[in-house]
Amino acid sequence: MKVAVYTNSDDAFVAWAPAGFIPGCRGFMLERARKTLGKEKVEIVENRIGFKKDKPKSGDHEPSSKWPFQRFNWTDHAIDVGAEVRYRVTAMIEDGSGPPLKKGEASDWSRWAKLTTDAGDGFSCFFNRGLVLSQFVARYLEKNHLTPAKFKKQLQESVDPEFRAFLEGDLGTRLMELLEDTQGDAELHAALYELGDSKLENAMIALASRLHVILANGSDASGDGNKAARLHLHDNGVSIIDRLLKSKGLGHNKFLVLSDAAGPRAVWTGSTNWGTTGLCTQVNNGLLIEDEAIARLYRQQWDRLKNASPPDTVPAGFPATLIEANDKPHSFSIGAAKVTVWFTRTSNGRDMDALREIINSANDSILFLMFTPGKAGLHMLAGQRANEKKMYVRGVVSTLGKDDGDKNVLDISLVSSDRKFKPDRYTVLQPQGIGVALGPWIAEVTRKTFQQIGHAIVHSKILVIDPLSEHPVVVTGSHNFSEPASKKNDENLVIVRGHKKLAIAYATHVMSVYQHYRFRSYIREMLAQGKVPWSSLHDDDQWLKDELQSKAQEIRYWTTS
Repeated sequence: MKVAVYTNSDDAFVAWAPAGFIPGCRGFMLERARKTLGKEKVEIVENRIGFKKDKPKSGDHEPSSKWPFQRFNWTDHAIDVGAEVRYRVTAMIEDGSGPPLKKGEASDWSRWAKLTTDAGDGFSCFFNRGLVLSQFVARYLEKNHLTPAKFKKQLQESVDPEFRAFLEGDLGTRLMELLEDTQGDAELHAALYELGDSKLENAMIALASRLHVILANGSDASGDGNKAARLHLHDNGVSIIDRLLKSKGLGHNKFLVLSDAAGPRAVWTGSTNWGTTGLCTQVNNGLLIEDEAIARLYRQQWDRLKNASPPDTVPAGFPATLIEANDKPHSFSIGAAKVTVWFTRTSNGRDMDALREIINSANDSILFLMFTPGKAGLHMLAGQRANEKKMYVRGVVSTLGKDDGDKNVLDISLVSSDRKFKPDRYTVLQPQGIGVALGPWIAEVTRKTFQQIGHAIVHSKILVIDPLSEHPVVVTGSHNFSEPASKKNDENLVIVRGHKKLAIAYATHVMSVYQHYRFRSYIREMLAQGKVPWSSLHDDDQWLKDELQSKAQEIRYWTTS
């Protein structure tokens, strides 16, 4: 039995592979060991799916020695940043002698793995927990007797700071630290698409004249979705440069440059808009790069955007000097990693050419999260490569108004190289929770209900190539991997080559999001066909034969390296 573990700051992704078929196997017990105050504590991980004969009720859970996992990988959400963990997997056997299940073939303990935001060489990555169409939010709303509207107000006003902090994850914690820990003669320069959160705005106001903000008009159809935040900051002494592009494009950046007396020293980028929804109810990521050369480049871009936004000029524009500067990539070396930074809009689309080249260069795997990449977006190219026999592909695409232009319609596409994926790999579903109680699962808040809060979407822009190899590639930033992002918007895009720890952190995040939606997709598929979805463990060993065959590629990929 092989077992492997991969981590980021928020999760541990555990994968295992038996040597072959195990007669009588009812699943696998998963044990977690964690170091606490220098001592090792071993615990059996619990499962929320049980045997039908046990008549599980909504919310029930049991140790995986009693309700074993009938799968070959699992994301551990029950550990926090700073934890050091390892795992062991044991087959649980029904030998005909009656309960309890007996222990069979077992793995050795995996290596120790630490959950950390620090990927090394000046790179740190951060994730939130914006999967609001989920069991944990459903339980929270039920426990606290909250409607979605009341929940939204509670988040905005930080009525329950502990639960808000849970949704923000390490992403929200670090972003606030960057604002609150700025001292002395340090200055911050931000270029933002959306701003609308009292907690963030108050932290920004506390910086007063040391904070300089280029603020676009956001996504509000009224013409300035950031009007209230703009006035709030301006009236409290924060320097605001209005970059109101109207219909000319989107000022879509979400970056922050940190400078001290010696000049720029770090930059924060990623997918996160500076609003309550961006922090709490959307799936987002943040990347902090502590490198003076890259920070200087972003500060130069901030100045170019400022110069392209003269006072009282609406709409602001894209002067030739800005586009000419954007047409060129910028390359850096940080440790063993090679970094390329792109800004848009461009005149020549070379940023999109670079992204296509990255996908075409994949040797064994492509993992991604994308938001509105368009009909001819890069998810289509990744899907084509998923047809290659040895290529492992997992991706989630979130799209607004996909079918009829109605922005209240929201679709999720799952892209997979899994040949058993039914229906075909471009499954489109409403990204809603499980709307009915199902076995031990409680009914979740659905997308239709959650419209009162704002779109619960996968908003991250992440592309990871060959993360388990010695030559991985990670791509993130504000860029939606789309033609409009290249041709119409202010965007930034970071490509990091050769940084394995960073690649594994982002791959772990992609798998967590993919698995979340894949199960809900399956539920919807079954219900749409009038079938009863799988909601209890199989009480025979046929499941193992089926899974070993249908999941062979996935098992091999995560446990061979």
